[in-house]
Amino acid sequence: MLEVTRVLATTNEVSLKGGNRKWFENKITANVRRALADMPTATVQRPAWRVLIKFSEPVPFHEVARRLGTVFGLAKIMPVSHVGHTTQDLIEALPEHLDGLNPSNFAVRCLRSDKTFPKTSLELEREIGSAVQELSGWPVDLSRPELTIQVLVDQEGFHLWTRKIPGPGGLPSGSGGRGSCMLSGGIDSPVAAYLAMKRGLRLDFIHFHSVPRTDPASLEKTEELARLLARYQGKCRLAMIPLLPIQEKIIADCPPRFRVLLYRRFMLRLGDIFTRKFRSRALITGESLGQVASQTIENLAAVQTIVNLPILRPLISMDKQEIINLGRRIGTFEISIRPHFDCCSFLVPKHPATKATSIDLNEAEAGLDIEGLVRAAVQGSEVIRIDEPADWTEIPLLPELEEWK
Repeated sequence: MLEVTRVLATTNEVSLKGGNRKWFENKITANVRRALADMPTATVQRPAWRVLIKFSEPVPFHEVARRLGTVFGLAKIMPVSHVGHTTQDLIEALPEHLDGLNPSNFAVRCLRSDKTFPKTSLELEREIGSAVQELSGWPVDLSRPELTIQVLVDQEGFHLWTRKIPGPGGLPSGSGGRGSCMLSGGIDSPVAAYLAMKRGLRLDFIHFHSVPRTDPASLEKTEELARLLARYQGKCRLAMIPLLPIQEKIIADCPPRFRVLLYRRFMLRLGDIFTRKFRSRALITGESLGQVASQTIENLAAVQTIVNLPILRPLISMDKQEIINLGRRIGTFEISIRPHFDCCSFLVPKHPATKATSIDLNEAEAGLDIEGLVRAAVQGSEVIRIDEPADWTEIPLLPELEEWK
């Protein structure tokens, strides 16, 4: 097991920000502290393009990386060692840090953030590279090295690392405002929520159900998904909204081929209401273009005309396998595939419309008491506060971390 007392993370996209970069960096620092709250964190420093975390005692790197993998804005995560204040200190530490490695070639890359240090980055790379060659006999390949020995020189001296894993990237949670995500309990919508959070949105969730005509297990699944997603952003709210009375009226009074599209229309109306209740600025859905009959470009356009709120569809260009792969990586897939009856699957017509217009849908629901149905659904809803996220063990480890457990 690899244990560390220091971890370094880079912040690529945030580093490109202009005058408000410090605000973004403060968000990342706060989110790092939140993710590491149950670990013996001594300090979290934020010099320039990186975050340096020091622990008061050795901790398993794979557990640190599991937590930092939920902090949007981090680009790379590295286990680092502080190896002294001089080049000679670093060279003397090389045998310990290169032990067990046997690459076909290597390169040294040096970052000198302490510009008062008397040697340039290139001079340090040459000196350290010569020491590595003398120690190991490995050839140098500056173009495509199998092993890259990284060195950072800052005010504290030399930091050394040879391995890194990818962070989640994106922008820090809370930096992009608030949104509400329609969370179905299926595979797609949790992944859409993750991608929206990756762009800095802080989310609350909205779930529609057809209980008692469908299995109440969908309610439990959705709450479990919300708790897991809360690991990536913190506390949230989950609105549970009954759709069954609306569906029954649509089934009784509207043309069957428009049935699912009318379900979606009411979901957007109710989503709009709860998005505003949550003081959010956009509604996020898990729709992917062409994945099912209701998600053709014509149907998407026809359904959304009844709301003015921005509708964001992070999955719009992704295929199903891409969505599944990301769901596996973030931990939602195994929950999503547990059997349940989705409310949109309730009495689906055999021949659904694929090219509906807003005029078609207006005419199809003309006989419904839209305001009354919406009002009753709002009155029958329940809002759950998600204050306790899922256990950290539900966040999967990246494959690269398995060897370090």
